[in-house]
Amino acid sequence: MRIAHHLLRSRSGIYHFRIKVPADLHAAVGRSIVKISLRTADHRAAQAYSCALSLHYAQAFAALRGVAVPKLPPSIEALRKGADDGQLQRYEIDIDPLTLRPTKVRTDGTPEDHLAALQTLGVVFAQALPQRPMATAGQVPPVPVKTAGLSLADAIRLYEEAEAPSLKPNTWSQRTRAFESLKTFLGPNTPVASISREMAGDWAHELITRVPAGKKKPMTKRTAGNCVSHAAQLFVFLSRRGKVEGANPVKGVVVLSKKEKDARRHAGFKWEPFGLEALKAIYTPANLERIRGEHVRWGIVLALYTGARVGEIAQLYVRDFFMEGTLPCVRLTTDSDGQSLKTEASHRIVPLHPDLVALGLWERVEALRAAGAERLFPDMRIDSKAGSGNAISKGFGYYLKQLAIKPQRANGRLGVHSLRKTVIQSLQASQLSGERRRAFVGHERGDADVHEADYMRPWSAEELASLFPGLKWAEWLDLAGVRKLLRNTSPVSRRGARSKSAV
Repeated sequence: MRIAHHLLRSRSGIYHFRIKVPADLHAAVGRSIVKISLRTADHRAAQAYSCALSLHYAQAFAALRGVAVPKLPPSIEALRKGADDGQLQRYEIDIDPLTLRPTKVRTDGTPEDHLAALQTLGVVFAQALPQRPMATAGQVPPVPVKTAGLSLADAIRLYEEAEAPSLKPNTWSQRTRAFESLKTFLGPNTPVASISREMAGDWAHELITRVPAGKKKPMTKRTAGNCVSHAAQLFVFLSRRGKVEGANPVKGVVVLSKKEKDARRHAGFKWEPFGLEALKAIYTPANLERIRGEHVRWGIVLALYTGARVGEIAQLYVRDFFMEGTLPCVRLTTDSDGQSLKTEASHRIVPLHPDLVALGLWERVEALRAAGAERLFPDMRIDSKAGSGNAISKGFGYYLKQLAIKPQRANGRLGVHSLRKTVIQSLQASQLSGERRRAFVGHERGDADVHEADYMRPWSAEELASLFPGLKWAEWLDLAGVRKLLRNTSPVSRRGARSKSAV
């Protein structure tokens, strides 16, 4: 049976003991509820103090009903002093060497001490006792590999050693923040086996309701949900390693429902495509001159004609460009150092639009190849924690501010990803199939689409090139003027020198 803990946690992190006074004792006690600050933010210490107070108040209520003068419950100061001075009751507990769980506890034989011992066991061994493994005749049950008492701090350290090297810097940065938040709330020494769903829920509630230091408001539910998802990966890892058992206590304590997601979209929380007038302003040569970084200039031109993600563009190598028949193409892959893709469908071949060739892209590739360069943008970093395309994204963001181009909605977003959305919507107006459009931009096919997933072959470059008429940018784009600007930033002469441009 679960033992009531009578604990409340304030927004400041301090725990309080709260117990209801029985209705027949309201007059004698003079109140209906007793609430006492435990003056600690440590969950385990608060549980211990609460158990002691629960026992003493139970004795006091019993004595009141017997018309005896009750012994007053101790103050929290007395409990803390008793813990520091070693004056609290100690119990001898026998532990099963196979399961590392208690089998016997010695008390003084009184009912009160029996209750206190059970309360103590409820705190020390917070999770349910596991089943003792059954051995067949002649066999000795194996000793569990689970480490009893593994602390939260040690568990995070194990995860970092095993998993961090395989994660993207930005992903690991977000996961680290989630782990640190959980560790700060529960305490670094909290055994991971004792972390309950209630404790995880309290932490998640604080994320949504408490304003962090240096911030003006708490996390949104969406951000808190992402934080919870990252923290849940710790327990997935520990479960695989046999360090914890049972359901993941963190997974799903904050979930954004479909209704809430729809409401966010209706409120404008999404990437917006660029309108025609904004596109003309962005690609007018007189405005493009403001961008001094060649990676930003070329990056947004490539995005306009390929619909590729900014990270896919930033990490391109010269070897990724090749000819398929008479068509110049680029292969989006993970075959070189520093390359990564979002999904399996992101691995694809993209034919280069004739306008890109006219703008000098193939000439640039050949010049870099002749100079022995490896990457399309040799001077740009792709190892940023914010992602390989961070330099292009930031430069384009500064450029949009200079042009005073803003989202239509207050909650809307504009950036390089808006160009991807613009390309997709432009191709949507063509008569070509959605399957071909998805293959061009690297979108996943539907799970239920067996025809496309299991039976169709990959699209050829020539077949994807039939999309080009849907990208009619040359109707308004000054190809000659833009080509001149792109040629002015020589990739060979600048190779090895870091660009110091603000944009």
